[in-house]
Amino acid sequence: MEDSNEEIEPCRDIGPHELVESVKSQAVIKLSQVYLPAHFKRLELQTNLNQPPLNWLTTSESSHGLHQALYQSAGFASFRLGQMFPDCVGQVDVVSDAENIKQLLKLPYSAQSAISMVVHKVGNTLLLDEFDIQKYLLRKADDDWKWLRTFILEHILAYGDKQHNYCLKERSREALQRKNLLSKFLYHSLKQTDGEELAKTPTQLTSHRTGLPLIGPLLPEPKIEENVPDPKSSHAFNRNVVWTFEDIRMLIGTDMPIFGGPNRPCISLRLRDAAQPINVLTGIDYWLDNLMCNVPEVIMCYHLDGIVQKYEIIKTEDLPYLENSQFAPQVVRNVAQNILAFLKANATKAGHTYWLFKGRNDDVVKLYDLTTLCQTQTAAAAAAAKEEAAEPAEHKTNPFTVPVGMLLYSVARNMKNTAEHISPKTAGNIRALLDNCIKLLPKEEYPQIVSSSHYILSDLHVPAGIDPKAPKFDELDSDTQSLYDDDEDEVDEEDDVDVTNAESLECDYGDSKYYQSAAQSGGKANVAVRHICDALRDFKSHTKQSKPAPLIASTVDRCNISLAHISAGISCLQYFNGNQEEKFIKESETHAKQEERQRILHEEQNPNMAKPFNAIPLPYETLKPTQNDAQLKLVQKQQKKSKQKRRKSVELQQIASSPKAAANNQQLSAKFNNQQFGSWNVHLKLLLLEKACLTYATLAEHHYEAKRYGVTLRAIELAYRCQQVVNKYMTNLVSQQSCLLGRAGDCFFQMSKHWSEIDEYLKQYEEQDESARIIDAELTSELTDPTEVATVLAPVNNMEQIMLLSCKCYEQALEHAQDAASNELLRRLGNVRNELALKYMYWAQEEYSKVVREREAGTATTAKAEEPLYVKLTVNSYDCLCRGIKAFTAVQDNVNLAFLYCNMGRFMRLRAHLTMPNESVIATDTQKSFYQEAFNYYEKAKDCLDTRKANPELWDLVHWELSTAMFTLAKQLQDFSAADKSNFAEASKEVLELLQKSLQLCDVEHAGARQILYTFRSGLIHKRIASFHYSQLRANCTDPSHISKLTLQLCKFHYEKATQILTSLKEVSDLLVVQLERISLQEFLTELSTHCGQKIKHMQVALDICLQCELIFSHVIETSSSENETNANASGNTIGSVIDEDEFVAHLSLYESRLQNALKTLIKLLLTGKDPKKLSASYKQMYMETLTGKHGIGAQQATLVERAHHLQTLLLKLKAMCDASTCASNESL
Repeated sequence: MEDSNEEIEPCRDIGPHELVESVKSQAVIKLSQVYLPAHFKRLELQTNLNQPPLNWLTTSESSHGLHQALYQSAGFASFRLGQMFPDCVGQVDVVSDAENIKQLLKLPYSAQSAISMVVHKVGNTLLLDEFDIQKYLLRKADDDWKWLRTFILEHILAYGDKQHNYCLKERSREALQRKNLLSKFLYHSLKQTDGEELAKTPTQLTSHRTGLPLIGPLLPEPKIEENVPDPKSSHAFNRNVVWTFEDIRMLIGTDMPIFGGPNRPCISLRLRDAAQPINVLTGIDYWLDNLMCNVPEVIMCYHLDGIVQKYEIIKTEDLPYLENSQFAPQVVRNVAQNILAFLKANATKAGHTYWLFKGRNDDVVKLYDLTTLCQTQTAAAAAAAKEEAAEPAEHKTNPFTVPVGMLLYSVARNMKNTAEHISPKTAGNIRALLDNCIKLLPKEEYPQIVSSSHYILSDLHVPAGIDPKAPKFDELDSDTQSLYDDDEDEVDEEDDVDVTNAESLECDYGDSKYYQSAAQSGGKANVAVRHICDALRDFKSHTKQSKPAPLIASTVDRCNISLAHISAGISCLQYFNGNQEEKFIKESETHAKQEERQRILHEEQNPNMAKPFNAIPLPYETLKPTQNDAQLKLVQKQQKKSKQKRRKSVELQQIASSPKAAANNQQLSAKFNNQQFGSWNVHLKLLLLEKACLTYATLAEHHYEAKRYGVTLRAIELAYRCQQVVNKYMTNLVSQQSCLLGRAGDCFFQMSKHWSEIDEYLKQYEEQDESARIIDAELTSELTDPTEVATVLAPVNNMEQIMLLSCKCYEQALEHAQDAASNELLRRLGNVRNELALKYMYWAQEEYSKVVREREAGTATTAKAEEPLYVKLTVNSYDCLCRGIKAFTAVQDNVNLAFLYCNMGRFMRLRAHLTMPNESVIATDTQKSFYQEAFNYYEKAKDCLDTRKANPELWDLVHWELSTAMFTLAKQLQDFSAADKSNFAEASKEVLELLQKSLQLCDVEHAGARQILYTFRSGLIHKRIASFHYSQLRANCTDPSHISKLTLQLCKFHYEKATQILTSLKEVSDLLVVQLERISLQEFLTELSTHCGQKIKHMQVALDICLQCELIFSHVIETSSSENETNANASGNTIGSVIDEDEFVAHLSLYESRLQNALKTLIKLLLTGKDPKKLSASYKQMYMETLTGKHGIGAQQATLVERAHHLQTLLLKLKAMCDASTCASNESL
């Protein structure tokens, strides 16, 4: 017969009803085992359904799943659904079989029905499964759940079992006959089709669930027998649907057959006995089935004793208004919302098993916490066994514990691996799931899952791909969905509901607006749930569910928590069973091979064919490759090599930050597990140690920034050893040892710079917590020589050794470093070498000074065979400087190279003043050679900088050092030439040249920190040059006619310049020496002069210079007064802290004698010659004044300040007398 549906009449038994707002329902198919709706074939009237069709109970694809629609029990379907779709767990409210949902929603209308379901909470999702008491507990052969059977028999069924109030399903002969008749009817209504239509089936509906998108490394999956409490059950639903009913989202499995035809593509078939009216339970059942599958219509086939009578078609929205089966959709909606709220309000503990039970004709639905019952009975049995000295009772465990734990693990792993961005709220949800998983699963029996859970938790706190130097954790939450309810914030106080024994819905006959329509329409509401709304108001007002806190913590807390999980994961490794592990891995490999075969078969059956109207692009390449093309090819070649290397090794978590890296990580992780080791033990161990390496590196960077260098070294040491173990198994792995050793070198260097805190650093290094001890013990068992790294990175209380350890760490880091990182390491190594060379220089200078003092005191020890310490220190300093220069030369760092050359010049200056053990004094030529090398290094430093603009500060430093070196050598040669007359002329020339070069380097024009120093030095150089010319005059001029006027002019010029500079700087000691030398010059010229007038003129100049010294004594007095004001408690004069008092006093005595000599010489010259101005009397009076002052106050016993006051007063009087005599002589003329 034709499959036309036009002759099917609409049902006329639909009662009148108002247009009310319909309930919202939407269904989305997640996975379907049925290709397309079965082709409906309308049966002829009077067809005998008692006769089975030829295709009855066939299991082929053409049966469209009719063979399992009626006879197979789904068992604990929610666990299988949760494992199949872990992405839905947490996003939906309920996961269950469709039959369980319908049974709950029919509660108000089914007073005589029994309900027995187990409830589990996973995040915000409730897992509901039918719990057949007779099947699982009351069979004597089954001893697995003996504790629960005992509890049920003693507390639930103790009051009699006459009516079998625990039986869930009707198992009468009539019920079985009805099912058989319905099955035959469905097969009769199935129209056979050709195989061509099956070939057109979309493959996405028939494909099995693919593996998890693997962003991170490969982790173990639970075994099939561990996923569900009944592993023998393998029922697969025809359709797995996400059903949204109002605001409730449910993941359900349904086997309802769906038919279709040309005019009506989607219908459901129902077989009804024409002799019996339809009841409200059947109407609700049909209505819910259609809503769950988005079926718009249902076709009723009426029969009498199996003989087809007629067909009727009813729209889904009209089902609630059929005669004799009317019900209010709003009631069903309210029941669904309230039951869900009741379960969520009481089933609050994640991982616990709850039992929802209602016996036939019971007025109360009770909810039991089976987990607490199991724990209580297990503890009681253990205590009893202990008292009787017998073996503890077995089979006391909750059979749902392991499946729930495995589901928690699968959901958490799916959330971790599929989320593109893990926000703090998501991370908090994953953490809550895995924490409960770890609590439920004993690590002794499931070490793979527990250790894997600890690894995921550690990765949550310290994610792969973060930069240890600048870790960035997302502290702002952007989630719009959560595994847990978001409405708990409305409750002010948290009041935990105790459901240890039972929570029940009591009966209440009060009126409720939600059930009036049901009563009016003829439905009989169940008193067991009539009071559900009022009860739930109390639950909502007094109950607040705990909500996982978002994962927000500081860097240190994150690292410490991560290390705690890593150590816990490592502790699980001892429980791995090698035989079971190998067997499981072989099964995994077999499964992988089967999936590969299926993929190849699919590709062969569905070849990638060209599309008719789409052009096939041809590859294009230019005839002449450009430079960009060449670079692009080079980059592609490098990327290809990089991919080949990554396929052979596990990618480091530190650098797995990009999606491309994550994709590569999936491939190499799988190969890493299955082909290289064949052991989850080794695989998980390396993942944990790899994560420990990243965590310790991050922790080390944090402590390094906080200047806690002892803790930093401990963290780096453990990270380095973790890296060693990983490299032991993965030789081609990209190593991070260079970064770790480089930071260790920085740490040692910083210790040397903060040496006063070394004791605290050593104490920090010795501290070790429990997590570090567990990880350290595992590393010790893996490494053949565990003391090697500890020796290198262990700090000591010796500055030299600390700096040498820093250099050693840098050198070892360079051995593992790439080209890009080696330059920075070389710079840091050169910097440490430079600092160590300066330390050696300072220590050598101190040691040499000590040796010299011992020699002068005559307490020096006898010479030993070994060389002195200062010689070794000098050699070490030179070696460090050479290595530093080599390092900076390699990286072409001109600035630091200039520093090193400058310090090398300083070293050569120091070496020029050191005597070797076999030398008594240093030869002048030796000194000159060392100074010449110093000059060369300074010139190299200037060449590195090229101009002052490159680095003004360093440029000025090099100039200052070079000027100092030349000035020091000139002083040495000048003093030596005065004592040695053999090479006086040559030495004098060299001294003058050095002084002039040093003077040219004195930068007195640019303002800066050294401007005053440069000015002072220029004054001293002018003084030295003037003294040099003065010594030339005294040595070469014995006759006034042969005196060199140029030399005399240069001598006077430099003396005047020195006087001007030193006067501006108020350098009284050097200024007094210059003035005395100028007086001596005038006396020398007086001696050379033959004419009396010239002699008088020279002596008057000398007297004028003596009178100019009044400024010197005024400066001394001012300095003494200022120091007395700032240091009121100081006794005596304080000018000695500024100048050498003894030397200055000696110069004062010399000055006084030269003053008197000048006056006395002038008196003699004026008395022997002509004195037209009558100056002799004035000079006599001045001379008498000097004598009176000298002997009248006891100047020899006076202090420096007192003598300065006396001389200042004397010079003021002399100036006044000199001015008066000059005025008188001018008036007489």
